[in-house]
Amino acid sequence: MIPDEQNKVLNGWQTSARYWGKYRVLIAQIFAPLTSGLIEEARIASGQNVLDIGGGSGEPSLTISGIVGSEGSVMYTDPVVGMVEIARAGAESRGLTNVRFTQCSADDLPFSDCTFDVAVSRLSAMFFADPVTAVRETIRVIVDNGYVSFVVWGSKKANPFFSTITDVIDQFVECPPEDLDAPDTFRFAVPGKLTGILERAGAENVIERRLNFQIQAPISI
Repeated sequence: MIPDEQNKVLNGWQTSARYWGKYRVLIAQIFAPLTSGLIEEARIASGQNVLDIGGGSGEPSLTISGIVGSEGSVMYTDPVVGMVEIARAGAESRGLTNVRFTQCSADDLPFSDCTFDVAVSRLSAMFFADPVTAVRETIRVIVDNGYVSFVVWGSKKANPFFSTITDVIDQFVECPPEDLDAPDTFRFAVPGKLTGILERAGAENVIERRLNFQIQAPISI
């Protein structure tokens, strides 16, 4: 049974999936530096088998497919049906044949042990129902000495892209106190919080670094 809070999150993503599909090219452009950072940290190379957890509208899976080439493969996963459909359509439009698609939750990956060389997650770890279990599952399905790379949002102050409008609204609307451990965009904004979860789950040689980037895309009002 899916907890009410997590079910609410999944329903929200299902509702917004069509907008992620409509603006997929723009979103890919906005977050391209994050995709590049993931690929660099995970040392993704030609011929590897890569797992993308919570792949949303298709990135970074679609970009990674070009790096691993015909000798490698990408397994895209996401718990939201609408997102899986959008990502699959994107792959088909590009004629990609080395990307497969599976609808599943991060804390219950339907893959055998040591299936992948690398696992990545771009802006999805914040919404894991059970982060420790999800990381353990991730470690389970990659090979020994394989790489896991997560990208999550830092503080609101460092990301005015999110807060410019809400900061104004907050001056006039009383909001309930935040649950810092609930699935939310800034769940792992505090340095070391996600690192601690990785270490509790059994990850070794954990490194955390700040990735600075500028959003550069033709976004209208």
